[in-house]
Amino acid sequence: MQIYKNIKTLFSTIKIFLLLTFGFSLTMDAQEVLTLEKAISIGLENNFSIKIDEKNIAIAENNNTWANAGKTPVIDLAVGFNNSITRDNNPASFLRGTFYNGGLSAALNGAWEIYNGGRFRINKDQLELNIDQQRLNQQAGIHDLLRIVYQQYNTVIFQQEQLGVLKQVLELSRDRLEYELVKKEFGQSNAYNLTQFESSIISDSTSIVRQLNAIETAKRNLYQTLNVAGWQNYRFTQTLAVRPTPIDEAKLKDLLSEENYTLKSLDMIARLNQLNTALAKVARKPSISLSASLGFSENAFKFFSDDPNTGDPFPLIFSNRLTGSLGVNLNYNLYDGGQRKTAIQSAKMQEEVDQLTRLEARAELTNQLDLLIANYNNQRDLLELSDTQIELARRNLTITEERFKSGQLTSLDFRNVQIQFLNASLNKVTAIYDLLLTRNEVDWLVGRFGSI
Repeated sequence: MQIYKNIKTLFSTIKIFLLLTFGFSLTMDAQEVLTLEKAISIGLENNFSIKIDEKNIAIAENNNTWANAGKTPVIDLAVGFNNSITRDNNPASFLRGTFYNGGLSAALNGAWEIYNGGRFRINKDQLELNIDQQRLNQQAGIHDLLRIVYQQYNTVIFQQEQLGVLKQVLELSRDRLEYELVKKEFGQSNAYNLTQFESSIISDSTSIVRQLNAIETAKRNLYQTLNVAGWQNYRFTQTLAVRPTPIDEAKLKDLLSEENYTLKSLDMIARLNQLNTALAKVARKPSISLSASLGFSENAFKFFSDDPNTGDPFPLIFSNRLTGSLGVNLNYNLYDGGQRKTAIQSAKMQEEVDQLTRLEARAELTNQLDLLIANYNNQRDLLELSDTQIELARRNLTITEERFKSGQLTSLDFRNVQIQFLNASLNKVTAIYDLLLTRNEVDWLVGRFGSI
């Protein structure tokens, strides 16, 4: 009877601990349900890299002007006000003594390169390409974020479903213990069997506590990615579910060539290098520029002495000047020792390197896709086998339970079958989880989610 009381006390303690743990968690998490769609929305809204990319796009759009391309004229206004007093005691100087010289001047200077062999258009294309590049960076960042959020969210669900399996096994252990306690009261059981089931409950409870920690870790990782401030508590009500859809390999490879962000980035680099080649070619052409200026100055002169002819002080003398100029300049480099030719050859070879780099990248990505497709198909087979495995484990558990109750099997035998059922259930959950992640990896690699 004392053993019965000890076991009941132990079970009650474990039950209270689990209820408190689950109850507190559910009370806190009841505030809001976090779906995968909402997690993606929060991630897109809070991600700093995406916000930085938006600013970079705005900067690139702001820089995309014909003025930055060098096509518009430049006009400068120069204004000066200069004053000087000189005392000259040089006997050979025409003016000896102290005198003042001052002036106020203003000038407009303009320069306009009206032809430069097509550089304006190429420079403008580079500015527009920079906008496309910044947008591509943002799209790639969003694409990567979707992949991470999807994986981390499903990791939380995966850990929760593992917890559900462990709770089922704990419930089985509890039922067997209660059944064994009833048998003990009628003298049909012994301390050995009770100890075995007591040990099973402790083991199952320990696994649950560890699984709770794994769930919390998975949530923290997701919250960090979502940049959720403070201690957020959400309920995750979704379950792991997947349709083992057959893969259209040809379709995926076409998508890979068109949508993969690594290949898109290489295409962007190739376009930039094509513009560099065009710039190298136009260096052979002449440039024509127009320059003009218009200036006005007002000057004042005062000699601090008396006029020897009249004896009166010299007056303050004013003068002014108006100037204007207009010129056309032609610049044509006739010989540079072969530098332009070398630059053009190097630019063309760089274009060839770009083509080879893309072919190499596409071959590597295609190989990765082939491996993922093979892995996906293998995991589909494993999922089907796990369904069969769990069904056999459930039937075996039912048969074992009946034989145990009839006294044909020991508690150790029952525990072994119970562990087989646990492993089969965990294998089923793991198979779904692995298939989901592999499908996500395929979508990420080809560059479009929902491709399968």
